[in-house]
Amino acid sequence: MHIHDRNFEEFISEHSISQTVEKMGREITNDYHGGELVCLVVLKGSFVFAADLLRAIQLPCRVEFLSAKSYGTSMTTSGEVVMDLPDLNCRGKHILLIEDIVDTGLTISTLISSLAKHGATSLRVAALISKPEMRKIDVQVDYVGIEIPPVFIVGYGLDYAELGRNLPAIWALSE
Repeated sequence: MHIHDRNFEEFISEHSISQTVEKMGREITNDYHGGELVCLVVLKGSFVFAADLLRAIQLPCRVEFLSAKSYGTSMTTSGEVVMDLPDLNCRGKHILLIEDIVDTGLTISTLISSLAKHGATSLRVAALISKPEMRKIDVQVDYVGIEIPPVFIVGYGLDYAELGRNLPAIWALSE
């Protein structure tokens, strides 16, 4: 696979992603059995994962979208997080923050801090991909799909300079 003059090779298959998302959906359904969730989807990268995960969760879910960006080059982050949170009424509700990837922990930590002020009964995080070796901030990710080493990936919502989000599998940058 060639994107922006860089070579990528398949890293996580479409089948493996599907099995992982189904398992996460069952776990979330069991944990919130009989309850109702407010699912906050972090744009842009999480939209594909969130669509599949929401279909795998067998509970009533309200879905909201928020924007959070760590600015930098196409393959790095600046360490500054800019957010656009929806006007939420979270008091007394169970919040599930749906993120595509947690690497440094900066974005998710900033979101958790901001959302914690809204009076939710609970606030948990579901992430398809986790890169624990990349953490700069220790954050709790309650539902982790797949842990990977520190490689650059694209596909299934994740992009390389805004391309590749539509790939059904996840591809890693080839050296």
